[in-house]
Amino acid sequence: MKKEISFFGSQLKKIMFEKSFTQQKLADELGIAQEMISRWINGVRNPSFNSIKKIAAVLDVPADCFIEKPITTAENNTANKNNIDLMDKKDIKLLLHEKDIEILQLKNKILSMENEFLKRRKSED
Repeated sequence: MKKEISFFGSQLKKIMFEKSFTQQKLADELGIAQEMISRWINGVRNPSFNSIKKIAAVLDVPADCFIEKPITTAENNTANKNNIDLMDKKDIKLLLHEKDIEILQLKNKILSMENEFLKRRKSED
């Protein structure tokens, strides 16, 4: 089932043309299959925000150029802002999760060091 080309897909296609990128060249730069680029352009799939950032870096454009920015009504502007806020929250949650893992690893290391200290202290007694 083919969907209508999304704003992201049309922007990606336009920028790729301007930058002389083929789907295969972009796929190679991103380390993904060319079919995924085709799916994004045709609106079959949507890339993650992380993928959008990588695409923007490869194409040397700001990531927000792939995000539709309606300016016709205040309601549309609010909806667009909420979409951007959701992506930011998703990134923040991912970062917090990564930091939580780091904290747990440090706590485990501290506990291990404390146990080692207590064993040495006990053996000295």
